Amino acid sequence: MAGAQSRSEASSFPLSKDFAVETVATDLSNPMEMAIVGDLVFIAELHGNIKVVDLTTGITRVAAHLEVDYRKQGPRWSWDVESGVMGIAVDPNFETNKWVYLCYTQPGGESLEHDHVVSRFRYENGLLNKASEQVILKIPSLRDQDRIHEAGSLAFGPEGNLYISSGDNQDHTQYLYSARTSTNSAVLNGKILRVRPGKDGGYTIPPGNLFPPGMPNTRPEIYVMGCRNPFRIAIDQRTSHLYWGENGPADYYCGNLKNVDQKLLPLGFDEFNQARKAGFFGWPFFIGPNESYPTYDFDKKTVTGAFDPKKPINDLKENTGVKELSPAQKPMIWYSHPPSKTFPSLGQGGASAIGGPVYYHDDTRQADAGGLPKSFDHHWFIADYARGWVKVVELDENEKMVAIKPFPTAHRFQTPINVKFNRNGQLFVLQYGKGGWDANNGGSLLRISHRIDGGLAGNQVVAVRTLRGLPSKHPGTALMRQNNCAACHQGEGMLIGPSFEKIIERYATLPKRKDYLKKQIQNGSKGVWGELHQMPGHPYLKNDQIEQIVDAILALKLAKHTARDRPVTLATPASQTYSGTGSAELVDGIMGDKNDLKNDWLGFEGDDLIATIDLGETRPIHALGLSSCQVTAAGIFLPSTVEFLTSSDGKTFQSVATIKHEIPVKEPTANITLSTKISRTKVRYIRVHAKNLGTIPDWHQAKGREAWLFVDELLVNPVN
Repeated sequence: MAGAQSRSEASSFPLSKDFAVETVATDLSNPMEMAIVGDLVFIAELHGNIKVVDLTTGITRVAAHLEVDYRKQGPRWSWDVESGVMGIAVDPNFETNKWVYLCYTQPGGESLEHDHVVSRFRYENGLLNKASEQVILKIPSLRDQDRIHEAGSLAFGPEGNLYISSGDNQDHTQYLYSARTSTNSAVLNGKILRVRPGKDGGYTIPPGNLFPPGMPNTRPEIYVMGCRNPFRIAIDQRTSHLYWGENGPADYYCGNLKNVDQKLLPLGFDEFNQARKAGFFGWPFFIGPNESYPTYDFDKKTVTGAFDPKKPINDLKENTGVKELSPAQKPMIWYSHPPSKTFPSLGQGGASAIGGPVYYHDDTRQADAGGLPKSFDHHWFIADYARGWVKVVELDENEKMVAIKPFPTAHRFQTPINVKFNRNGQLFVLQYGKGGWDANNGGSLLRISHRIDGGLAGNQVVAVRTLRGLPSKHPGTALMRQNNCAACHQGEGMLIGPSFEKIIERYATLPKRKDYLKKQIQNGSKGVWGELHQMPGHPYLKNDQIEQIVDAILALKLAKHTARDRPVTLATPASQTYSGTGSAELVDGIMGDKNDLKNDWLGFEGDDLIATIDLGETRPIHALGLSSCQVTAAGIFLPSTVEFLTSSDGKTFQSVATIKHEIPVKEPTANITLSTKISRTKVRYIRVHAKNLGTIPDWHQAKGREAWLFVDELLVNPVN
């Protein structure tokens, strides 16, 4: 009864104002997973960097760079697998042994075979010692064609066992492809593995895995099989239960299989799973609440029946493992693209389930340490990368779900990709950034603390960048926000789907492009932008709603110029409060709105903007410009001068133009582009120095304070 009473007393969460949301690291490049130990946050970035955020100083530094294969085009495939550095964990005894574990993809050149390697490295003097590497395990994968789903998440259980997630390495041509991997007991793909790292590398098999050592046609490392893309995993440190998010396919997906009636196909559910012991979790025979995919005769190209979740049989000829599998386990939560009748609070639109940890309140923590309060005790934290939310699942004394609750904050998370707690009980959310695989995608790390004084200080965060470049107040833009279209599309740059800019360009001359786009949104699209870029249908939207969405897309306005999407470095970083997506904000083509300073601007308090653009090669230039704004009420003033300098080597710069601008004191708000033409010349590097007003003038109510300078686009050879 005492336990039940405390449970009831702790049932309500504090108000949103009682939580401080802080951005503790910005300009992360494709961050995938983090590991927290003491005051250090280790972050694995896809392209090879391992970064460390020191929470005591706020400094982020590179602790190591690994040469890895990562997503890029190659002569034998149109895109690379989801490879690179994919997972990270610290040893349970890190304080004494300093081991950091990584899952990364060894460079394979043009080979059709490659390995995802789980290794450990010692953290010494602020760096990972690459010479100390000890290989624990290798997961062979293929790249003979377009393949995705490599997973790579790492987590330790309380007994010291290491759990490793592995995607199905599929090629997207048909749902039953994964019978070669996920339901094949003889391979490591499409599984969650469990091993005990050895003293000098390697591993042993702990008791309780799905297959005992020595069993024919099986791998003893397998703990869970039947996974599609178990992207992020977590272990309950009290119960040893395994939790993860499972990324599902498009609705009614069958790939290129012929003669398959769509009515026989289930929705493409994403899942949140709990495994209390080793087991089989269904894919690709079952999905969601064990809804069955049809069985198929590949010789006759016909559907032959359905799989039985109580006795699943893998009799596909490509299967090299056992045929009869254990009964399929259901997920705790499942949801797809339309609104869910079972779990309506999860919303609708794109989906990408991210599993997080189970939170336990510790009464011995200091009350002012910022840890989440007791009301969150024994709640499982989950997130959705596509929908931009973090929620909590209340668990009962039998570890079953009681309810799904929103986390009490007004902040809309931007592509949350990993959720963790530190020793103080503060919540950390790793945000991937604007999506895609561009190195300058603007990833960030948030820390959420409970403020016992109910104060608001620290609630200012990096602004959410959803559907940038579209008319912000258009009803179609609002509908796209509600349906999470930003998870798959942005104004510029390929994400899961094409950019709105590319869509407009592709159909510019189509006579009835508006009707065509409406039909694509209504029914879904497959293969138009490549086999891998498939869009689910939106049959739950009304015709007038779809028309509003198309109108908003066609209203997209992006600046076109030579420096678009080129690397930019800043001599002085922008204010943490207005740091946007980092330096990439300055060359993304998206022009900021003076009425929305939280989006698409970089703000500098008292500092000049000194930005250097690398055009990548020597190119002709003939015009230069800078877009800025003035909002006098907020202490934001246009630059007094803007100097443009050029260089061929990035070292020696020569001034080519200076714009002296009289700041209009009587203009309370203004957007302005300061531009100049220059004598045509060829250069590689361009430096822009915009001078801050410095001190707010005497006529202003905030006289004497440092003035703000806001910039949103650097223009090189702008196209009208």
